Amino acid sequence: MKRKSLLVVVAVLVLLVLSTSVALAGGIDDPPGIPLYVIIEVDWDGASPKGDWTVWGPAWDPEVGGTTLTSCTDCLEMNYEFTFKGKTVHFDEIYVPTVKATPQVHHVVLHDLDGDGTYTGSLSAAHYFPWRAEPDGSWAVLYFDRIEYDITFDEDGNVTDFHYLQYEHKKLK
Repeated sequence: MKRKSLLVVVAVLVLLVLSTSVALAGGIDDPPGIPLYVIIEVDWDGASPKGDWTVWGPAWDPEVGGTTLTSCTDCLEMNYEFTFKGKTVHFDEIYVPTVKATPQVHHVVLHDLDGDGTYTGSLSAAHYFPWRAEPDGSWAVLYFDRIEYDITFDEDGNVTDFHYLQYEHKKLK
């Protein structure tokens, strides 16, 4: 009996330590010392060969619909291969070659829990940029991203609306 009680106490302590570590470390939504820098919005109607993107600012205090820092119409290659599995859709998000990300390809899984044809979800990823060498020879992370997707498909699995917001956080120097 004492052994069982001791195991329960140890398990509770381990859970408390882990949850405290996670709370202190913050998360991708608001990492300490890495505030929101810009928001990148991507739109695609599914029929056009290319999509649009807009970078919203102002830098360090961005808002969708706020200040347009840069934008491009019909300029973004939309080369996605979607695979449906039940109420989920799977695809790979490949960063553009000019962005050095680790990994360069992220597997995304979105859900349509209410059956309306719109699949939602998010992806957390890190960009690496040669900002500062770490003792182990790697480079310090400069950017963190969180991408929130809303993609609508028709009954044949064709995209009718593709939209995402990429929240880019930048490490303070």
